[in-house]
Formats: sequence, C-alpha cells, structure tokens
Amino acid sequence: MARSRGKGGKDVGQRGGAGRSSKTDREALQQAFADVKPLGAETRKRVMPPPKDPPVRPAASGQPSEPLIVEHEGNGLVLGKRRSTHASILDSLEDPRLEVDAECDLHGHTVREAERAVHRFVRDCQQSGKRWVIIIVGKGLHSPGGKGTLKSQTVDALSKRAPSRFVLAFRTAPRHLGGTGALVARLVDRL
Repeated sequence: MARSRGKGGKDVGQRGGAGRSSKTDREALQQAFADVKPLGAETRKRVMPPPKDPPVRPAASGQPSEPLIVEHEGNGLVLGKRRSTHASILDSLEDPRLEVDAECDLHGHTVREAERAVHRFVRDCQQSGKRWVIIIVGKGLHSPGGKGTLKSQTVDALSKRAPSRFVLAFRTAPRHLGGTGALVARLVDRL
C-alpha cells in the first residue's frame, strides 16, 4: 500500500491498483449522504428513557429477590405466590385437570424429616426440569389430637426456608389430587 502525506504531515493510506482512491471514496460518501441533514438540538430525543430505579438483582446465593406471599383462607385452603406470578399459573394450580410431574409423600415423617425431604424433593425436581409437583402432607387424622402439623411446617418451608428459592407458587391441591391433604407447587424455571 502506498503512503502519502496529508494535512498536518500525517501519513494517509491509499490503495493502489485495483482499489478505489480516497478521492473516489469521499465522492461516493458525499453522494450517499447528500440528502441527510443533521438533527437540530431541539429535535434530539433519547431513544430509551433513563431507568427510574436500578434493576432488582437476585441475591448472590441464587435466592430469588422476591419473597413468597402466603394467604390462608378460612376453609383451610392455602395459597403461596410471588407478586410476579402470572395469573395463568395460579389458575393452573387449582385446575381439576392438573397433572403433576412428581410426587412426595410425607406420611410417617417427623417434622424435621419432612422438611429435609421437601427440600431435597423440590431441589431435585427443579434441577431435573420438573415444574408441577405435589407434596402429600396428610390431613392429620392419625396424628395425636387429630390435627396435622406437617401441612403448616411444609407451607413454612415452601415460603420461608431453603426450598422457597425453587418455588414460584403453591396452593392446596385440587380435590382429585388430595384436597387439603396435599399441596401442589409450580417450581421456577431456572435460578
């Protein structure tokens, strides 16, 4: 490539032979942009408005930044969800045609064993791509006093403890899946 001196004594490259000269390039560029007019200061606009709040980022541990909100209804029904959970997912949780991908039966477990089992179950299902799961807690009919403790402990685990990071929403199961003796959950897609 031949070199020549331009204004100010700087080297300016020129293509020799088959390529266009710099004069030809400048003329082509001027012709291409001949009808383009610069924007005036009053017409310049930002393409995107500046963000009002910084984006919410998940915690370093992989914990979703949004907590689960739990609602208890008078008839023993429970609903746990994140604010961002789409209405179609909540509708699916109570759909009588709901089919689950995996099941965890807690009958016969102590509270401590049940919490560990729920954590393992939910974590393993989420990591293997299973999204709709059921956790059978029982109704407590065979418990001392006829009142079960596993349901309330499982609700706490799904909403406040380690398993909650894998849960998008959960609720009392539809009747065909066990009703008040079970909880169905929709797990998060990815962490």
